[in-house]
Amino acid sequence: MNLADLIGDIWRAKFYMIVMVALCAVMAFLFLKISTPHYRASMIVAPADGYALGDYASMIDNERIAAMPFWRPMDQEGVSTDFYRFIHTIRGPSVGEILLTDRGVLSGIQHDEGRALKTKEELAIYLSKKIQIDPIGATPLRRIHYAHPDPEFAAAMLRKIHLVADQMIRRDRKRQSQSRIDYLKDSLSKNQNPDHRKGITNLLMQQEHIQMLANLNEAYAAIVVEPAFTAPKPDWPKPFVVWPVALFLGGFLGYIIFSIRRSFKA
Repeated sequence: MNLADLIGDIWRAKFYMIVMVALCAVMAFLFLKISTPHYRASMIVAPADGYALGDYASMIDNERIAAMPFWRPMDQEGVSTDFYRFIHTIRGPSVGEILLTDRGVLSGIQHDEGRALKTKEELAIYLSKKIQIDPIGATPLRRIHYAHPDPEFAAAMLRKIHLVADQMIRRDRKRQSQSRIDYLKDSLSKNQNPDHRKGITNLLMQQEHIQMLANLNEAYAAIVVEPAFTAPKPDWPKPFVVWPVALFLGGFLGYIIFSIRRSFKA
């Protein structure tokens, strides 16, 4: 079959194609009317490295006798591992377990899912499906998306997830550093060697700086670069996608029906 034959077949199948295009157009219209619109909320976060006090904590020893590590672990690119923990935690069961205690969150999710989520594993699956994290260029910044039928709830949910994950990491760091402080103080009281005492003192000062940073009233693992906001128009369904797909599908089905009927007649 050459191009001329194909054009001739399409012309002969025009009745079937028109009928199917009209049918698919009606179905697309009903789909757009019946579907619950979802609004997409977005938030941009960046690593909260606590550079001011962190750099100071890494250079306490003016004589540089003891090489002290940075106050929090970092990867090869200089980004705090606490930030990466935050990125992978916001969709996990640990955050889900805390969100289960918030009736407002559960009510909003039930409105979206059509059913109540009762376990942290179910909530983690929901978050993994609904929360999207995109890198911004070659920077460590991340754009977090969440879609929901209620635009206000979508933005509030992102703020809640950020707060829960960040505070959870802060809590763990405070507990860890406090445990180290207790151990170092005990070691300092038992050790009489001047060099050892100096090293222990430097480590103790570092842990106290960690406690100081963890107690500050600011984001600990991830700072909010762009607060959560919701687009004014629904993100789904998208009419400019639904209509072309429906019209193309109608024309294609009409041509297929025409071809099948012709093959039976032959």
